[in-house]
Amino acid sequence: MGTALKVRGSLLARNAFLNIAARVSSLLIAVVAVPYVIRHLGPDRFGLLSLAWTVIGYFALFDLGIGPATTKFVAELVGKGEMGRLPELVWTALVSQTCFGVVAGILLALITPRLVDDMLKIPLALHSEAHIVFLLLALSFPIDFVNGSLQGMLMATQRFDLVNVVAVPSSAFTYMVPVVALAFGFGLPDIVLGLVLARLAASGILFSLCVRLYPSLAKGIQFNSRLLSSLVGYGCWVTISGAVGPVLVYFDRFLIGSLVSIAAVGFYQPAYMIATKLWILPAGLMTTLFPAFSASAGRGDMEWVRSALIRSLKFLLLLVGPLVVVLIFFAHTILAVWLGTKFAAEGTAALQILAAGVLINSLANAPYCLLQGIGRPDITAKFHLIELPLHVVLAWVLVSRFRLAGAALVWTIRVTIDFLLLTVAACRFTHLSPRALVTREMRRIAAMLATLTIALLLTWSSSRAMLPHALAALASGGAFLLITWHYIINGEEKWQLKTLLKMQR
Repeated sequence: MGTALKVRGSLLARNAFLNIAARVSSLLIAVVAVPYVIRHLGPDRFGLLSLAWTVIGYFALFDLGIGPATTKFVAELVGKGEMGRLPELVWTALVSQTCFGVVAGILLALITPRLVDDMLKIPLALHSEAHIVFLLLALSFPIDFVNGSLQGMLMATQRFDLVNVVAVPSSAFTYMVPVVALAFGFGLPDIVLGLVLARLAASGILFSLCVRLYPSLAKGIQFNSRLLSSLVGYGCWVTISGAVGPVLVYFDRFLIGSLVSIAAVGFYQPAYMIATKLWILPAGLMTTLFPAFSASAGRGDMEWVRSALIRSLKFLLLLVGPLVVVLIFFAHTILAVWLGTKFAAEGTAALQILAAGVLINSLANAPYCLLQGIGRPDITAKFHLIELPLHVVLAWVLVSRFRLAGAALVWTIRVTIDFLLLTVAACRFTHLSPRALVTREMRRIAAMLATLTIALLLTWSSSRAMLPHALAALASGGAFLLITWHYIINGEEKWQLKTLLKMQR
């Protein structure tokens, strides 16, 4: 039993490292590509492109949660050793995803005229481009839905190396396609067409990898309506979160576009992108833990589930906390250097508020992932339904009064409430006392973050020059790492990290 846990721990560490490395590479490409895209598209067209990405996120709800359900049920089959049932499950998911994607695409095509002409403040000169953009996005939905189940299968079997073989270039294409298209004189519709074709190529590669891993998938299409009922039964609650969640996440941009201007969306989007890129760390960890939670819960190993929750919260605070503190202090400088003084003037306050919210939301990933893994997606969906009316009312009031900063503030308030609700629920369903989450290591990390904040405040108040600020951040960061290694990371965790580093050589 101990050997199995040790192997599993090192495998999870390796997969988390792969996920984080893939997302970091995407971030580096975005840092270089986005300023070029903004300069050549302008705030209005870049705002339209941002809204197009938002629409993709919202219409993903029409997959009825089949993607996450595929990950969970495949992980359970792997945990129980019932691999013979896998082809039927996967093909049922793929067939249903294709059908749901077609339905979602048709719905988007039908509402496109209303969306472009009436709901959004899009300049009249861009209306024809906007119509083409949204119709092209409608074509991409079946592809995106199928990709969700294909990735879910690979994730469930802990083959994150294969997932990232596709994810890294796909993420790169998201930013490089606009750069290349603009360099050759193509417009916004051509960019979106290129992105759709890139997704189609990714779908083909993912399918070939799944077949190579499990050749039985190539024997023919299998569909089982009873399996579909099980997938939808789990996924319907994920779908409710999928319907409400994007409103909670993206409603601010639509509201900014309606109450302020489409150009203001372009100013808000970079601040949101910078802050939420910190999700690279929790996403890398939680994507790995979700199938592990599912497999462990399927075997009835709740002791491992509880231990993993406590440890993941510790590492999330440790990884994201210092980055958030530094980002808050350097927000104006980052925006000014990256995109110019205009974006810095418009987006600094929003970026600082969003950064604080990202820290809280990063911690919420752990209980959220646990509840999904133990088969209680209904809890997260009900919380989203509770939060929705509060979020909409607050967003309308705060965006109207404080514009971009108001949008950031309402999002931060909402994710704080969400974190508290999820944590209480996770503790209840795993029979864990909330006090057990506040470990000695968590208290030490909180004290270290407070000390880092005070050190940067003192430096900021004593000098306006950037060099002392940068040196103070580097010195504080170095001290943070040393204290972490000696007083926060335990012996087993040090062994796993050393093993991981050896594997990367």
